[in-house]
Amino acid sequence: MTDILSKYIFRRAALMSGAAWASLTLLVFVSVFLGNLSQFAEYDAPGSVIAMFMWYSLPRIAHWVLPFSVCIGVVSAQATFSRHVETIAMQACSVSFWRLSVPYIAVSLIAALIMGALSFTVYPMAQRQAEKIEKISIKKKGVPGSFSANGGKFRVGGDIYHITMLDISSGAMRNITCYRTISGRLSSIIRAGNASWDGTAWKTDRMEVMHLSGTALDVSAGPGVLPLAQPPAELVFARPRTDILTLRELFEYRARLKEDHIRSVNLDTQIHGRISFAAAPFIMTLLVLPFGLRFPRAGGIARGISIGIILGLSYWAVHSAMTSAGMAGYVPPALAAWSSGILALAAGSYLMVMRRSTYG
Repeated sequence: MTDILSKYIFRRAALMSGAAWASLTLLVFVSVFLGNLSQFAEYDAPGSVIAMFMWYSLPRIAHWVLPFSVCIGVVSAQATFSRHVETIAMQACSVSFWRLSVPYIAVSLIAALIMGALSFTVYPMAQRQAEKIEKISIKKKGVPGSFSANGGKFRVGGDIYHITMLDISSGAMRNITCYRTISGRLSSIIRAGNASWDGTAWKTDRMEVMHLSGTALDVSAGPGVLPLAQPPAELVFARPRTDILTLRELFEYRARLKEDHIRSVNLDTQIHGRISFAAAPFIMTLLVLPFGLRFPRAGGIARGISIGIILGLSYWAVHSAMTSAGMAGYVPPALAAWSSGILALAAGSYLMVMRRSTYG
């Protein structure tokens, strides 16, 4: 009988979590569309381009709302059982608190696997396409280029740039190579270890320039200015954006930086954060589960569910705050990304043990 009961609880929780996920995804999808209507109208974007942009934006939206959807689905299933006095019937059949919890936890673990697939691969690849469509097909401006695990590449006129790292906020570039062309033919190659934006130009302490003229090769070196007039903010595609790189690409990028003896605290924090937040559906379920598994005679069902949801959202907020602090360098990367999850797991486990004593 317990297997049948577990399957019944699992189906109800999975169904309600799936319905909440679909509903919240649709709600946010419509909100994003309406929020971008003015931009679509301003740049006179055709319907096909808008459709493609929204399609590639969908995985990002689904990724955003999945943890909270599972939270809502679990507490909704619990509320339904309590409202129909099914929880009392389960207790009368000597079903333990832990046995009731297993189906909900199983739903959250499946959601965590989906979260990982979205976060590690699907969402970054789709977001990469969405940003290209927005910058190139809709806004029709900016510097065309891309960023991968091998670095940033972009083209300005006849010049092709390859850089290892670009910090938009501080206006700094590392490991720059510029291939200059005239009438489609390579005319010179410029290399610099670093460059900084002084408000009007990209200046470097040491720049090596190789001029190609027929069979001759002229090499000069010294301080100089890169032939690049675009300020940092316009080089959006050369910036290492973690949300457009898969987890594998992030590890490859970090490995390349280490080869050049470059350590990015921002990158380390975001890698840890990407991995740790994949467990958000499971963690939020542990936080809400003890408050939803209450019987009508115990009273306060709505209050318990509300407290559970607030705790789940608090974990979400603390995780975001700690990750931001880690990227800013105030907290070590691993601590910033994992501390909120570990504390939430500890709190959820403690609440599960404490609530077991009030079961019935």
